[in-house]
Amino acid sequence: MNAQPTTVSSPDQTERAILAAAEETGPGCPCDVIVIGDATGTLTTTALDWTGDEGGRVWSWTRSQARATALAAQFPADVAAQRLTLPAGPDPVPLKAFLTGADAHLVIGRLPKGLAALETLARELVAYAQAADRTDLEVILGDRVKHMSRSQNAALATCFDEVRAARGVGKSRALVASSPRAEAPAAQDPVGPIPVTIAGTQRELVLQGGGGVFGGAKADVGSLLLLTHLDRAVTAGEVTATRAVDLGSGNGVLTAYLAAAFPEALVLGSNDDADAVRSTRATLAANHLERPNVRITWDDALAGEPDTSTDLLLLNPPFHDGTGIDATLVQHLLDAAARVLAPGGQLWFVHNSHLRYRGQLEARFTQVRERARDRRFTVLSAVRP
Repeated sequence: MNAQPTTVSSPDQTERAILAAAEETGPGCPCDVIVIGDATGTLTTTALDWTGDEGGRVWSWTRSQARATALAAQFPADVAAQRLTLPAGPDPVPLKAFLTGADAHLVIGRLPKGLAALETLARELVAYAQAADRTDLEVILGDRVKHMSRSQNAALATCFDEVRAARGVGKSRALVASSPRAEAPAAQDPVGPIPVTIAGTQRELVLQGGGGVFGGAKADVGSLLLLTHLDRAVTAGEVTATRAVDLGSGNGVLTAYLAAAFPEALVLGSNDDADAVRSTRATLAANHLERPNVRITWDDALAGEPDTSTDLLLLNPPFHDGTGIDATLVQHLLDAAARVLAPGGQLWFVHNSHLRYRGQLEARFTQVRERARDRRFTVLSAVRP
């Protein structure tokens, strides 16, 4: 059992479906267990219980820096006793590298929300199976049935010879993939060139988007609307910056713009998602914009950045939690923007037009101004008092 009991919430329906399917298999021996994307700590707790009597380890991996930090706070004794391994350090660790030294035949977790993320996960797990000589690897991933499709079975089937659906629990179900293929398809992150006006001159930026990064290698319409009107302000001399931040960098389109438009500025692109960090770095490299004064960080809402440390902050935040809109996702990002902007610094913010955020900005900033609006998106600017 756990070295020190940890209080977590009761398993939700999806977690019960995952664990019910896993109980039929058991962790096996050696008794290491791999956990993917644990949203609550429940899956990690159960895996620790499974491995406790056999001396095995749990390898709980997440793309989210915030979740990795939360898990470390939930299980300090197990981390200290080396019974639990979590992503740690300032940079995200690819799954294959993270699993160096693991000897597990069971993987449990939640299904990634996007097919590209699931395909990437399947390839990385097969790479682990090959490196560890675990031809018996079994992967159990669950979700609510309404969010599942046969495309997920097909994505897993590119890397595993056997894919089946486990028995449902309420409105949730798990997919079980086994018999990893000897040769999984090679990862090919999508690449997309887009025209962008930078300091009044049209240029082409090459975007790279891997795994579950939002938008893949495409520039979403909201980002392009923001950049169009921001560049007009830059060209007019209305916006200048010696320190500029892209909060929630995604595939790096806004970070690349800042690095190109302000070559002498200190530029920071930051994201909580490991795939986004990797994609932003790849986009900068593809456009020859890597330099000492451009940083990319794996960070939750700029937690590692000092107060009043930037002049310009761009924000195209997430509005979806999975498949549903969640307007509350933006609140802590706006709080972070208000904290790191210096007095007189500008926020440029794009959001879905049907979501009303002007009041949220006016509660934190002054001189809130609508820069653009169409049926889908609205661009606002504001000044830190």
